[in-house]
Amino acid sequence: MGRNIIWIHIPLLLIICIYFLFFHLGSYGLFETTEARYAEISYEMAKTGNFITPRLNYIKHFHKPPLTYWITAMGYHIFGYNEWGARSFLGIAGLLILTVTFLLSSSMFDKKIGVLSSLILVSMVGFIAVTHIVSTDVYLLASIVLSVYLLWQWEKKSISPLWLWAVLGISSLIKGPVGPFLVGTIAIAYLILSGQIKRIKEFQIKKGILIFSLIAFPWYIIVCLKNRGLFSYFLYVQLLSRLRSGGMGHPHPWYYYLCILPGLIFPWTIYSIPALGSSIFHLKKENLLLILWMIIPIIIFSLMRTKLPFYIMPSLPPLAILLASWWGRRENGLLIDRIMWTVILILAIISFGNAAQIIPLPKHLSEWRQLRSLWLIEGFILSGLTVLGYIALKKKKAILNFYILIALVASICIPFLFFANRLPLNIYAGLGREIKALARPEDMVAQYRCYLRSLPFYVGRRVVLVGVSRETQFEDSPSYREFLLSVEEFFEQWKEDRRIFCVVNRDSLSEFKDYFLVAEKRKYVVITNRPLSN
Repeated sequence: MGRNIIWIHIPLLLIICIYFLFFHLGSYGLFETTEARYAEISYEMAKTGNFITPRLNYIKHFHKPPLTYWITAMGYHIFGYNEWGARSFLGIAGLLILTVTFLLSSSMFDKKIGVLSSLILVSMVGFIAVTHIVSTDVYLLASIVLSVYLLWQWEKKSISPLWLWAVLGISSLIKGPVGPFLVGTIAIAYLILSGQIKRIKEFQIKKGILIFSLIAFPWYIIVCLKNRGLFSYFLYVQLLSRLRSGGMGHPHPWYYYLCILPGLIFPWTIYSIPALGSSIFHLKKENLLLILWMIIPIIIFSLMRTKLPFYIMPSLPPLAILLASWWGRRENGLLIDRIMWTVILILAIISFGNAAQIIPLPKHLSEWRQLRSLWLIEGFILSGLTVLGYIALKKKKAILNFYILIALVASICIPFLFFANRLPLNIYAGLGREIKALARPEDMVAQYRCYLRSLPFYVGRRVVLVGVSRETQFEDSPSYREFLLSVEEFFEQWKEDRRIFCVVNRDSLSEFKDYFLVAEKRKYVVITNRPLSN
């Protein structure tokens, strides 16, 4: 890829990035439960103007620091109180990550590798997912990528380390100590293994800690002073319980990330094997930093009981750069390409088999069997791309094969971008919109023994929770109690004249004797205690 060709590929890179990051970003409802929770907390901040105390369904909620909420609330103010407003800054954060990845890989290698690494990263399934779901993870990823870039520039003696301290302070407002701990571990391991541990005194530690503290601690100090016992809650409940017992949920075995990483980096999974082998064989300082950056998050999060797929997103950018470095010097027509397109052909056959309903699916995926047209379309797309892949192999055009792989991911994403609301996913925007269209201001909206975090967002009002526990120890007013009812209290009100719209799990529907069905989706239904005509 010559110099002129590189500048031809950069506009193409920009177009591909915009497609993957922004296309149909606001066309589907909020995913339960993580995205719905962050979107609703940010929505309440934007509506109330209280940017200090996070609230979920208007009850104090201190599970995460506020920066993600602030950014999302800004999106609402700029782009509107809708899904596009909630997700707009995800795309912007994604562009920042890709830009810094381009700058870092160009600094380590050359602009050719910079272009390839950004294209590989933006087309990884895990990266596409994290930039389409509101959470702390994409903003944490942006802070870590920027931190490693600043670390590399400091290593080359071209920038002050105080910039790195400032970014780490910002990172602590995204997900607490996670970002600083990861970057600090990567930096120390790199200095030790590269024989530069004596340079740690150049980090201007005293000034750095001061800058870090001025950025990171003011919000924590303010909320701890205003809420008695919050410091202990942060330390023992939010931090230590995650490390020791997996008390916040999502416990998985230690090898969990080894199983899901291949899916997160698809379609580059097979290519990562020779890329990593080549990087270890040619272990220069650049490769050493990238390898440490890739494996340290996997090791650290594997040691914790609480595990979620997005936790290891920090491992994707360094792997993308290592893949780009390998791809930039690879030979044409390698056996690995034939293996890759054979796998895609098998996926095409499976898609046709699902369309014909001759391939059994696991019970938890049985709803997908009904989407015959989707499977059929995907089968034809995968078959066509397989043909193009083998043509690229025959012509010995590695760069053509490269872009066909990106087209492969784009084709897989199409049904999710266009039809996510119709797919059997944890999206219940339709139920909330149905209630909003039918409910009068004086009606009650409730959830019985279930908790859809997105419901207040879509109905535009506070929702009563029945038989659902919430942390209320920091509430300074008892008014919240009318929105947290016991089952007995709720059924007393169910008998009254006031109309109640209630979201209930199908499994709990048998507990209701008299009701009127309003709407349903998957395992949830909306019922009322009075006919809609009243």
